[in-house]
Amino acid sequence: MGKETAGRRLRALTVAAAVLCGLALVPAQPAAAQTGAMIQPVGGRVTGVLSNRCGATDSDHYGVDVAGNGGMAIGAAYPGTVAFAGWTSGGGNSVTLSHASGYQTRYLHMVQPASVALGQQVGQGQVLGYVGSTGNSTGPHLHFEIRRNGAVHNIAPAYACGATVTKGAPINLPFPDLTPAGAAPDRFAFVNSAGVLYAKDGAYSSWQAVNAGGATRVVLSGNWIGWVQGGNFYAKEGVYGQWLTLAGGGQVRDIAVSGDRFAFVNSAGVLYAKDGAYSSWQAVNAGGATKVVLSGNRIGWVQGGNFYAKDGIQGGWLTMAEGGQVSDVAVGGDDWFAFVGGGNFFAKQGVHAGWLTMAGGGQVGDVDIAT
Repeated sequence: MGKETAGRRLRALTVAAAVLCGLALVPAQPAAAQTGAMIQPVGGRVTGVLSNRCGATDSDHYGVDVAGNGGMAIGAAYPGTVAFAGWTSGGGNSVTLSHASGYQTRYLHMVQPASVALGQQVGQGQVLGYVGSTGNSTGPHLHFEIRRNGAVHNIAPAYACGATVTKGAPINLPFPDLTPAGAAPDRFAFVNSAGVLYAKDGAYSSWQAVNAGGATRVVLSGNWIGWVQGGNFYAKEGVYGQWLTLAGGGQVRDIAVSGDRFAFVNSAGVLYAKDGAYSSWQAVNAGGATKVVLSGNRIGWVQGGNFYAKDGIQGGWLTMAEGGQVSDVAVGGDDWFAFVGGGNFFAKQGVHAGWLTMAGGGQVGDVDIAT
């Protein structure tokens, strides 16, 4: 895809415009896996591809090694069933998943026993464990394999020694007989004055009621629909999927979903995030947050009127904008950042770039970024 201009990649939505529209239409993000049904289970640096150990040769090495990610949550590359979860002398703490059409994926060297059990059904992106260095390993990394009908799947075209891969990104390989998990057509959703959440797939299809009332906010990403109702965080996979209660207790104030990453802010301003709908929540801050946004591997939030971000749940904090006047923030992919400060719209491409004034005049109320 050619590089788009900042003008085409950014859009600012004012509160006044939302009021004039009467209802919020929230299009689903395009399916991220259209170039490959499986997604990267972790992010990091490639240090081995099949027999090429990036400096040595090992004919018994059947996967890709991704390092620089100690402790990172490992997500399932594709929905499947746990065929093995335990210890092997070479792989240490390991998981093997069986998938449709004879595919299997393997995840080795996890720091502790698997987070899933034999026979368990898992969704794409669901946490299987965490990157470690158990078994025959010289440092923290994930050894990831793909097989089909017992034969090693050739992953070499998708990986290069020294390259960096992004967790959750599509694996750029053809997978015969597999379709992208969670792929959805254009999706729209809105909450009416009674708190009934409606959604539909395709602009010309019929609206479907998702709940009976009480919703106050809705977000869409991939095939996920997330909403706040009664101060709780609910989600479902697809318009006709089953409800999941992601966070109860009646204290949820803001939510965000990106791919299989979920986040919410509670009434004390504590921001929680997790990778995979069935994994455990991780606290990102100690309190004071008022808003959270997710995109790519980035987590952004407003706290004390300042804009903070981090690269992944375990990443370090970045102070993006200070001054106590930030009222809204947005993140696009892993590259673009935006905020509203003093009613003005600022944006930049890259963490270390300078801020651009996109719209002044002190009247901007809400911003978003599409990349």
